[in-house]
Amino acid sequence: MVVKTHKSNQEPTKYTLTRKAGRSIIDHAPVFSPDEKSLVVIVENIVRVYCVETGDLVRTLEADTDIDALIGICFDKDGFNLYGCSRCGMLITWTLESGTVLREYKLKLDNRKVTTFDLVDSERCFITSVGKENKICLATFYLKIGVLEAEFNSKDIPYFGSVRVAIGWCNRDRFAAISNLTKFLFIQNLDKAHVHAYHSNYNEFRILDVATHHSEPAVAVVDTLGRATIFRGNLFHYQEVAREVLHWHFLPAFAVRFSTSGGYLITGGMEKVLVKWTIANLSNKAGAKDLIPRLPGIIRYIAVSHSNIAITLSNNSVVIANAQMQVHCTIVECGGLSSVARSTGGALVYQKPTGCLFMGGRPGHLQMYSTKTDKMLFTLDITQTNSIPSESKHNLIPLETEVTCAAMNSLGTWLVTSEYRHDGVLYPEERLKFWSAQTGPNSFVPFKLATCVNLSHGGSRVVSIALNSQATFCVTAGTDQKFRIWKRVQIQIFNKPKGSWYCYTACYYSSGVAQFSTSSVYNDIKKFEVKNLFEKVELPYMKAVGKKDDLILRIMNMHKETTGTQKIESVEVDSETEMGGVAISQDGSLIAAWFGCKLTLWDTHLCNMKTTLSHPALRPKGKHVQFGSHDAAHYLVCTTENCLAVFSLLSLSVKWLVRIRPTCLVADVHSNKMAIVTDENDVIVFNPHSSAPIVKQNRVLDPKTGVINVCTFVQSAKYEARLYLMRNDSEIYCLEPEQTKKGQLEVISHANLPTSNFGALLAEQQVSEVTPAQAGELEELNQDALGSGAIQQFLSAAPHMLPPVNLICTEFLEHISGQEIAEDPEVTDKSIMEVDLQSSDDDIEEVKVHEKPKTQLWTPNYEAIKKKRLKKILTTPLLREDAAGAVFGLSK
Repeated sequence: MVVKTHKSNQEPTKYTLTRKAGRSIIDHAPVFSPDEKSLVVIVENIVRVYCVETGDLVRTLEADTDIDALIGICFDKDGFNLYGCSRCGMLITWTLESGTVLREYKLKLDNRKVTTFDLVDSERCFITSVGKENKICLATFYLKIGVLEAEFNSKDIPYFGSVRVAIGWCNRDRFAAISNLTKFLFIQNLDKAHVHAYHSNYNEFRILDVATHHSEPAVAVVDTLGRATIFRGNLFHYQEVAREVLHWHFLPAFAVRFSTSGGYLITGGMEKVLVKWTIANLSNKAGAKDLIPRLPGIIRYIAVSHSNIAITLSNNSVVIANAQMQVHCTIVECGGLSSVARSTGGALVYQKPTGCLFMGGRPGHLQMYSTKTDKMLFTLDITQTNSIPSESKHNLIPLETEVTCAAMNSLGTWLVTSEYRHDGVLYPEERLKFWSAQTGPNSFVPFKLATCVNLSHGGSRVVSIALNSQATFCVTAGTDQKFRIWKRVQIQIFNKPKGSWYCYTACYYSSGVAQFSTSSVYNDIKKFEVKNLFEKVELPYMKAVGKKDDLILRIMNMHKETTGTQKIESVEVDSETEMGGVAISQDGSLIAAWFGCKLTLWDTHLCNMKTTLSHPALRPKGKHVQFGSHDAAHYLVCTTENCLAVFSLLSLSVKWLVRIRPTCLVADVHSNKMAIVTDENDVIVFNPHSSAPIVKQNRVLDPKTGVINVCTFVQSAKYEARLYLMRNDSEIYCLEPEQTKKGQLEVISHANLPTSNFGALLAEQQVSEVTPAQAGELEELNQDALGSGAIQQFLSAAPHMLPPVNLICTEFLEHISGQEIAEDPEVTDKSIMEVDLQSSDDDIEEVKVHEKPKTQLWTPNYEAIKKKRLKKILTTPLLREDAAGAVFGLSK
């Protein structure tokens, strides 16, 4: 007897890789629309339009042709047209209301790359570009036809990685103020090419940003010392300029803007504080300033309108405040990881009840990302400490406490995180935290801290965490060459049961403890030295220009770095017993742990080592290990730097081995599938039973742009897989089945559903009449008939010819319950009656008399609806996305 499975008669599923989130929205300054209702943000080669009041995405503007990246956008003051320019010199014009492209022109730039784009007036635009000679070229072009108007070659301005431009008025002429990370401010008259000037900053400190007054001849600059300097007067002559200095920032300031009225100056920088200066001629307000402190990131850009201020922060977010300096909206995109977190690999875990991913965010935080709406819902503060302030003389980029590992059980009820910080001066900071999920109606956070263990591994960094499905015990591995077992107990606090965790035991692969007591993490800590605040320290980054390792330029592009320049650990360990990944079997009886090149198996209850698995190909050391699930639970999959191996726990031998260079390994707890990603960004989904991959996508992304270092499975349909991947630049991708026409029809029908029950009744009366259910349809739901037929077919076969029960029980139960495969809409009945909605009522009545009504696809048949809801309960999660927002008090 041959049993035909549910999948054997279908074609192989095609998979596609799509980018979901993680794009950078902070590379360029945002722009307010003329009506101040929208905020326009550049995201690579597209433009996003957000609502100022709510922060929701309104629409997306794209170019008709393929462009590499947009450099700048500006609104025309005479209308609602939006102008943008790409890096290759493509000039594009959109209409804000409809988002259509009006015109596109390719500017003649002689293979130069555009660095800035600004509007001079309604007819001209000013563009700076850089060629192979590394010099900044200045030119103006006509907006309507894209033809060169004038080119300014009188100034030889070098390029050092960043250019800031502002357009203003002086002596009734338009001018451009240009800064290039040097101490000089260049002024170029755009109406008279021969008129130009340059101004030097006081004390030769480097100028980082420039802004111009909207109506007066005034220019404001900020420098590496933190000063804001205002130049007033005849800007075309050096000796006819007066200067006013405003100094509050003690660290480099990166952004400055005038208010639209010109009476205020807004600055911001590394202190994560926005400062609003009063510069108008008011005796009681002169020199007064308002602050917005404790912003979650370094201020990169500032945009102003009459009633709002937009602040672009280094954590990949845009904060919108009103004129009274009160924050009322925040636009957040996934990402914002520090360079250290991106280089070590951030956390990525999936919570099934809410359908959300928990991934790394800004230092010390985890972000809650919804896989259904592709939005960032919540930011969970893991470290619960203030960020370390920068010091201009000794530590401009401080080392923050980072979340090194995170794990969650399959039910999504417990989250375990580890945090670590070691600067080589003070004793390491290391904590292990256990978080319980909050599902009550009065819960405002998704997880609440239950247990915090300080120095859980004696100050050594945790490298791997594993939980069993019920979250009754946890295993953590650290660089102290030990793994510890933690167990959960119920305690009574104020007569309420609460889960608490304690260390049950510690296991190590050695007969002595000498190597642990002599580790450098305990003995090589430097003594704390009191710093002399009055000591004169040379600060080369404030004045030096053109160095390869420019500290100012590195801070500006910190969100793009994928290699950590600071080490979070300086501990030397023995490579023979160095800890790698740990895993717990599906039934919770075994623990697998890497000790160097030896893969060990431990008994969970007795806490003793059962056996050691080794192979010559597993040297020099192991990285990841995962147990199989379901029918592959007797397999153990492990990886090293150069291979992937699958062990059989029944024979304790290698079943198959492949020579690859993996970066991450993940197992699906709800199926027998596993996935692995290589350093060439090859994504492979496989089953431990066979070395033949189920899905294989070669070089899904260019390895030069970034390497995928973490991935996880999410909930998907049966016999399919959905895999979320995160690159080391914080971009989120999803490997999912290619969308079919059936899926598209389902999405359209779901989008067009009425918003209320009353609306559904109205739609039912206006479109057609409800046809009663036929006798054949009632017979389809007859459970007894289906059950008797299935049992008769099952008993007709010989017992010794039947396959194992675990392979046929699922299909057998589905057949008894009456569940069937949904038919493709393309093969449905062609004889569906079409009703012209624009016809009169008499025509409809005539059709009803002469022709028998037929069931339509959109007819609200109550029996079919009941059947569809039963199917939906089996395929959709229990907690919907809008219910998750109500449970956790989150807003879209």
